[in-house]
Amino acid sequence: MFHATRRRPVPSARPGFTLIEVLVVVSIIGLLIALLLPAVQTAREAARRAQCVNNLKQIGLALHNYETAHGSFPLNWGSGRIDPERGYPWGIGGRPFSALARMLPYIEQQPLYAAINFDVETFPDKEAHHFPSPQNLTAFSTPVAGYLCPSDAGPMPTPYGTSYRGNYGLGPVPFTTAETFDSGVGFYSGVGSVLSPRDFVDGLSHTAAYGERLRGTGEGGGLSPARDFGNLLVMDFCDIRSADYALKCSQLASAQPKFPLSRLAGIYWFIGDFQCGAYNHAQEPNGRIPDAVTPDVASLAGGVVSGIVTARSLHPGGVNSLMGDGSVRFTKDSIARQVWRGLGTRNGGELVE
Repeated sequence: MFHATRRRPVPSARPGFTLIEVLVVVSIIGLLIALLLPAVQTAREAARRAQCVNNLKQIGLALHNYETAHGSFPLNWGSGRIDPERGYPWGIGGRPFSALARMLPYIEQQPLYAAINFDVETFPDKEAHHFPSPQNLTAFSTPVAGYLCPSDAGPMPTPYGTSYRGNYGLGPVPFTTAETFDSGVGFYSGVGSVLSPRDFVDGLSHTAAYGERLRGTGEGGGLSPARDFGNLLVMDFCDIRSADYALKCSQLASAQPKFPLSRLAGIYWFIGDFQCGAYNHAQEPNGRIPDAVTPDVASLAGGVVSGIVTARSLHPGGVNSLMGDGSVRFTKDSIARQVWRGLGTRNGGELVE
């Protein structure tokens, strides 16, 4: 008789994965991550852009609630005063309070507004550095989240800055003269000049009120022509001529070995000058020519009376713009300069949609 013998299973000589199999799996995982990351980043940027739009809408509502309560839009520059001893009119010395400061009660920041004393100068003297008159120190150094674009992140001069600025027209100063004929023709105008809806001949829906502008890199920041300022005064009259003349000065300023002059763009929401709370429409959004301002920024109490400050953001392809009627539009970088300039004036007679 024959007996069948049972074979025992032979143990596998390869209990794990080969190196090639591991590399293939890792490659597939890396490929999936590479495909997924742009989608995640796009979704995050879409959320940041939506928050930025909401911030501007809140500023738009505040503008119109202010106008309803006061009969005019808020000042974004110095206001006229009466000398209490002599009875003569006089202007604010130093730097002006911004419209963002005046609108605080209308963005649910009444306690912060109540902490501001508008009857004192913003800075006590020309030697002041980072802080204003003691009466306003608390309000001055309080961050306001609604004044910061979430995409405008990174190393910044201060946490209490602003990414949003009021439109002063095309030229380099806030007021209109025979030589600066295209300045002071935007949503804001002049020193002590208040405007109401009847002053907008082109219509509020055709006039930009606020635009985005990236904050500076701050002290010790890297070179960033899109954020920082050159010295506008590279030639005579750069600060008292037209937008085209000042734009050429800005281009020259960007080539100077001492560029940038200042890294403190948007350093305070509290202040309304061209360093902090004002911009103009000399060139299209995210224009290739770096911005430039007058060298008064060397004294933080001195302010910036003149400058070419362009709408700039980190949103791909353009910037968010608040129109005078409270609507918010996304303006592409590719917009024609003349069309953008048309949106920057309240009384130019342009038919711009």
